[in-house]
Amino acid sequence: MTIYWGPGANGSGIAELMGYLNGVNYPKVISFETFVTKVFGVLGAVLGGLCVGKEGPLAHIGSIIGATVVYFPISRFEKYRNDHDKRNMIAAGCSAGVSAAFGAPIGGTLFAFEISKPNVFWKFSIIWKACISCTFGVFTLAIIQSAMKGEGINDVNSSVLKFGLADITPPTVDVIPGSIIVGAITGVLGAIFVAVNSNLSIVRKKMITKNWQKLAEAAFFSFMTTSTFYWLPYFFEECRSPISASNSEIAVAYSCPEGKFNPLATMFFNTEGDAIRSLISGF
Repeated sequence: MTIYWGPGANGSGIAELMGYLNGVNYPKVISFETFVTKVFGVLGAVLGGLCVGKEGPLAHIGSIIGATVVYFPISRFEKYRNDHDKRNMIAAGCSAGVSAAFGAPIGGTLFAFEISKPNVFWKFSIIWKACISCTFGVFTLAIIQSAMKGEGINDVNSSVLKFGLADITPPTVDVIPGSIIVGAITGVLGAIFVAVNSNLSIVRKKMITKNWQKLAEAAFFSFMTTSTFYWLPYFFEECRSPISASNSEIAVAYSCPEGKFNPLATMFFNTEGDAIRSLISGF
């Protein structure tokens, strides 16, 4: 398995990693240019509030870091510079990336197993090694976030990592019918989204063939997304009072008077975790 130092692959990288871990020598998936592109691309997209997820790119970034570790100038690492061990390191890096994105060490381990299980290289010994890698990844993220906020690390769990502290009313049996209905509706919408996305990908592949067209498409959708997110709260303005002091930390006033917040702006102008936190808190 050769590491190519060239232009990176497009998309989140999950599909490419699936092929790579299952024996497909996909050129330039593990490369320095791909790493730089992914890092700055994810930073720009998340900070810009675009409708994209960081989970897939983080798995790809972790895989590249995992593959790079074996090339550190340490004599003992030379024995790991072979196809088998490099795939193990890529799987561990992929697991750590997903775990950091979701705050879920076990979930990250199972994710790497799922996308690489058809390959004969995956053994039981890799599972616990990948799980340790995921655990350290989540723990390191927790320490960094706590240090940035000036807090201690005594009370850290995955839900707090992902969504922060939230006031949640315990569910009762009355929510079961509503949950079934919402689940059915979102399942149908998800299937429609997959169908539409698959057909659009076919059309894009035929129509957008040049690099400048790809850049223009990305710039256009970035502009449309940020413009829509900025102006929608203005046209659908609704001012409310925060439910609790903890919720007021993520409440966005937008054009509302002091002491009030705009629910739509709170959804659009916050991070993914805070947006979900606002939903489950009953904003």
